Amino acid sequence: MTPCRHCGAELPDDAKFCLQCGTPVQPPAEAPVEVQQGPPTPLSELDFIQPALTGGMFLGVLSSLPIIGAGCCLWVLAGGGIAVVLLTRQRRLSALTYGDASFVGALSGLFGAVVGTVLQLATHVITARFFGSQQQQIENLLNQLGAEPPMRDWVLQAFSGQITTATVLFTFFSNLIAFSLFAMIGAILAKAMLNRREATRGTKGT
Repeated sequence: MTPCRHCGAELPDDAKFCLQCGTPVQPPAEAPVEVQQGPPTPLSELDFIQPALTGGMFLGVLSSLPIIGAGCCLWVLAGGGIAVVLLTRQRRLSALTYGDASFVGALSGLFGAVVGTVLQLATHVITARFFGSQQQQIENLLNQLGAEPPMRDWVLQAFSGQITTATVLFTFFSNLIAFSLFAMIGAILAKAMLNRREATRGTKGT
């Protein structure tokens, strides 16, 4: 039996109106249904290799060309930024951490160091062939300038086109340190700029 909420008369459970006063019978409130939430969807694994290869090729080639390479640091920064932009195609920006950006930037610097070393040594050989016929003139010029033996020998070796293991290792590790550092900085800056642009869009949307 259900009591009438207006006059208190006892009513059958299936009554829709009170038999005494005619007040509509309010159905009992149903308990809210709890929605079972499953565990959060795990984030997919990031593939750092492909974005880092693209960014490394970009910065390695452009920073090693004789004329274009004058803006070496700018190309390296841009290479790290390109790697981050490509990484955002695999995961939304808000789920991409600064650690991810730093890692892909450093990795692109590693790939860029390999590419840059090969191109720089190849350019060195080609340039040395051009200056090979002028080796004697270069040596005479150094003697006139009074160059000391260590500096004089280094310049002559640079124009001779001779590539030694020490030359390869020095060039590679120099590129590795510089490229990895600046590409990592470029990646972090790109992540920060993308975050700012996304926040600006969200503000305008509201």
